[in-house]
Amino acid sequence: MGSAAALPCLLLCVLHLIAGAAARPTYVVMFPYVIYYSHGGKVHIQLKNLDGPVRVTLSLKSSHRVPSVTLEETGDKVLQLDWPLFPNISNPTKEVATVHVSIRGGSLWISRYREVLLKAPDLWTMVQTDRAAYKPGQTVKFRIVHFDEDFIPRDRKVRWGQAAGSAGATWTSIAQWQDVSLRQGIVDLSVPLARDTALGTYTIKAEGKDHTFAVERHWKPRFKVLLQMPSFVMEKDEKIPLHVCGRYSSGTPFQGKAVADLCQFPKYLRFMNESMRCVKLQGQAERNGCFSTQVSLASFNLTSSHYMRWLFAKASLTDSVTG
Repeated sequence: MGSAAALPCLLLCVLHLIAGAAARPTYVVMFPYVIYYSHGGKVHIQLKNLDGPVRVTLSLKSSHRVPSVTLEETGDKVLQLDWPLFPNISNPTKEVATVHVSIRGGSLWISRYREVLLKAPDLWTMVQTDRAAYKPGQTVKFRIVHFDEDFIPRDRKVRWGQAAGSAGATWTSIAQWQDVSLRQGIVDLSVPLARDTALGTYTIKAEGKDHTFAVERHWKPRFKVLLQMPSFVMEKDEKIPLHVCGRYSSGTPFQGKAVADLCQFPKYLRFMNESMRCVKLQGQAERNGCFSTQVSLASFNLTSSHYMRWLFAKASLTDSVTG
C-alpha cells in the first residue's frame, strides 16, 4: 500500500470509464473511486444507439447492506444517480468494496467489477482563543470548530479536552472536559484563571489539535487601529461619518475606548495666530470593535482662504482590561 496516497487522485481523475465500440450501441458508466459514508456516491450513466431495451444493475459488495439499483432503459439516455446511499453508521470504518455494473439487453451483455474505497469524510478541528495572552484572574474564552473537507460544519462530541501549561519544570492542568456537544459545528467554552495561576505558556488540546496562549503579569494586548472617513467633503455637506476600529492580533474585535481628533489647520504661517479648528470625539467601541459617529462640519471653515481645504484626523484606542 505504499502508493495508496496517490491512488485515489489517479482513479478519481480517470474515474471508471467503460465504453463499447463506437459503431455499435455505446455506454459510459462513471463513479468516483472514493465514496464517503455520509455523502454517498454519484453515478453517471450514458447510453447511446441502443438496439433494444436494456437492464442496468448497480450493486455494491461491502460490509454494509446497500440496496442494488436496477433500471430499465431504451433509446439515448444520460442518467445521474445518487448511489450508493448508506444507512446511519455509528462507527464507519475504512474499507475497500466492489462495485458491480451489469448492462444486459439487445446486443449488450456487459458485466464489470471495480474496487472503490469507502471511508468517513475527513474532519478538521480548529481551536481559537479570543486573545493571545491573559493575566492571572482573567477568563480564557475559546472556541472549538469541526468541519469536513468541504468546509461544512459537522456536529460531533468532543470526547476529551484539556488546558494545561508548564511553569518552569512543573506541568499544571487548569481545566478538563469530556463529551462536549457541538451545535452547527461550534462550541464556545471558557476557563477562568485563578489569581495565583503560574505565569507561562499554556496549551488547549482537543481532538488532536493544540492551541497555545500565554499567562503574563504585565501584558499589553496587540491590536491594529483603523481610521475610516470619506476621502473628500462637499461644501454642502453638514456631517461626515467617522469610524475608529480595532482588531486584536487573534482576530477578535477590539474592546475598549476610542478617542479621535479631527482638525483643520491655517493655510499660511502668517495666519497661525488664527487658531486651528479641532473637534475631539470619544466613545466606547461596539461589539464589532468600532466606534462610529457623525461629525458636524459647522466647526470648520471650508470656504475661507486662510485655512487649508484638508481635514486631518488621528485616533487612539485604549483596551478596557489592560488600559
